Amino acid sequence: MQKQNSKTQVKDVDFVIKDVEITGTKIFKGRLLGSDFRKNEIYIHLTHQADDPQTIGIVDIQKGEIIKTLSRRKGGWHSPIDFYTPTYMQFLDNRYYVVDWFFKILVFDSELTYLYTTMFRDSKIRYFIDFYRKNSAPFFVIGEKKLGPEKMTCSVDIFKMIENRNLEYEKKISETYHKSVYHTWYTDTMLFTQLWSSSWGFEKEGKILFSNGAEKRYFIYDLNKRKLESVQLNYLRGKKFKDKDAQKIVYEVFKRAPDSRAEFAKEIGKKAVKDIAYPGEIYYYGLYDVGENKIGIVGDLDLDRMAFRLDIIEADSKKYKESIWLPAGEGFFIHLKDQTRGLFLTQINVDNGIYVWNDNDEEGERYAKLTRFYIKKKKENKE
Repeated sequence: MQKQNSKTQVKDVDFVIKDVEITGTKIFKGRLLGSDFRKNEIYIHLTHQADDPQTIGIVDIQKGEIIKTLSRRKGGWHSPIDFYTPTYMQFLDNRYYVVDWFFKILVFDSELTYLYTTMFRDSKIRYFIDFYRKNSAPFFVIGEKKLGPEKMTCSVDIFKMIENRNLEYEKKISETYHKSVYHTWYTDTMLFTQLWSSSWGFEKEGKILFSNGAEKRYFIYDLNKRKLESVQLNYLRGKKFKDKDAQKIVYEVFKRAPDSRAEFAKEIGKKAVKDIAYPGEIYYYGLYDVGENKIGIVGDLDLDRMAFRLDIIEADSKKYKESIWLPAGEGFFIHLKDQTRGLFLTQINVDNGIYVWNDNDEEGERYAKLTRFYIKKKKENKE
């Protein structure tokens, strides 16, 4: 693990909870793959995994409509020119980077012309991934997820992209752990987790930010200075959920009927399946880049109205600014699972009042939602 060089604190704060007015939501059938708020685009996987071809829709945020599509033939994960299942897309310096499942990256120019493919040497299951540029070369940071029987490792690593070649491993920044119930896959009763400790990360202005929700802090790695800083979030209060909270997520968010759990257990050859919550305290439920000089920390959940509290922190000073509440959908809760693989994104820009997220309907059909909101300034209440 990278040596920790310094430590800062976000001390106790007086919460400034500002009301949010949602002014509209546009729904697209598919799964959110990414966004570029400067380019006013979001990227949605429009087709089902079994469909041929695989199609990504590029949505103009202002128009709220698909303006371009990127289609590739459905192929195996090992095929360098086909899509197996796109799981992430990002625009960087006039190029689109598409991560195909956990095995490869396909690169396209700004007109969506195919350029080249970089194959991973092994599968890169992840908590998060983010591309950035340094010294005119593309890199990405990945919170790689490594399976273990009683713990999941999140290894925060940097790779350099080299055109038409395999990746060049740069360095490991850090490593963190989450409790796991993976071992129960081989027992009579299989445990499924909800409201679980997880990790998030991204690059912002030459720094890598990452976190573990079971710790009252996040980390900043300065790419130029090569120094790691720990930011203590002393204002956060840990919460320990109950198994009935986990079951509430299963029934109300994932739309699973109570009796379907017994049927599922029978299908997979188990005596039972059980939905459980994280056994320890969780301090926060998301770390996001939410705008210019702003990061967002999800500091609380309201399971009655299925909403999360986004605490907005100034990125440079680490000072608390204000908080808002936003609706929490299926994609948000999928990231709070032992089985999360970083596939269902939540992305927010408070400067422009844009919130893009994955959710489902009563039949379990998945959608990507483009929600516009307005932060009201006239009402400020202390929590």
